[in-house]
Amino acid sequence: MKAGILHILIILWLGSGTMAGQYFSNPSFEGLPGIAVSPPHWPAFDAISTPDTEPLECDSYHASHGDTYLTLVTRGPDQQHPNSFETVITTLLQPLEAGKYYQLTIDLASRDDVGHFSWEEGFVAYTSPAKLKIFGTETGLDKGELMSESSAITNQAWGNYSFILFPQLTIRHLVLEAGLAQEFTGSANLLLDQIDIVEIDEPPLEFGDLVIPNVFTPNGDGSNDEFVIRGLTRGSCLMVYDRTGREVFKSDNYENDWDGADMNGRKLPPDTYWYLLFPSDMTEVVKGFVYLKIN
Repeated sequence: MKAGILHILIILWLGSGTMAGQYFSNPSFEGLPGIAVSPPHWPAFDAISTPDTEPLECDSYHASHGDTYLTLVTRGPDQQHPNSFETVITTLLQPLEAGKYYQLTIDLASRDDVGHFSWEEGFVAYTSPAKLKIFGTETGLDKGELMSESSAITNQAWGNYSFILFPQLTIRHLVLEAGLAQEFTGSANLLLDQIDIVEIDEPPLEFGDLVIPNVFTPNGDGSNDEFVIRGLTRGSCLMVYDRTGREVFKSDNYENDWDGADMNGRKLPPDTYWYLLFPSDMTEVVKGFVYLKIN
């Protein structure tokens, strides 16, 4: 099985002052291997399709931790459950509190031999680009808010990913879903193992005297509504791009006033945006990304 990693909300920063805590009853998805068999404490959220606990007998693809891992798939328009996305839910041992920052880490991969056999078509592979979508809900009756998501997971070996979560409501249940990483319908697979959450301080990226946040929330509540870079010098240039590489914002003299709108004043959707910052008192360009989050 092959898997590939293309980090998007991936943050390699580990903040000082991290608070450890146990949030999962079964963090490494241990369980009895089987097709349509979810590991304990990770039931299928949608009864249409149940994820798999693997590896199956004689399978040489091993878990990154423990004995088993979880496989989620998406199905295209010609499959038994057309245009569906496998999803699991778990009840957290302690809630995520609104307005606090958390770092979620998880091992992810994708395989090139996941699919099903059809007498008409032979082996139908689920190899479209997949991504992980992370939802949080207070009640568990719906998926709740989308807190973060990756870009395409295409690596052929386990890779460790890190996501910053900033819930707007109390989160008592976490929902993990396989989604398509590109704007088309297809069949894909996503492998998950060893998940963890820790509470962290506000996670800035620091460059010399600059302190650059990687999350801001332009929702009009008067708090964290602009992308504020502490230590910014006059005459610094900021350019912001969406995930397709399109420039959505530019300022030749940035004054910490980007409020999540594009250059035509239209509000941009919640997503991760890449930026290039040219500080007036530095010779090197600062590169990074920021998650624009709206309630």
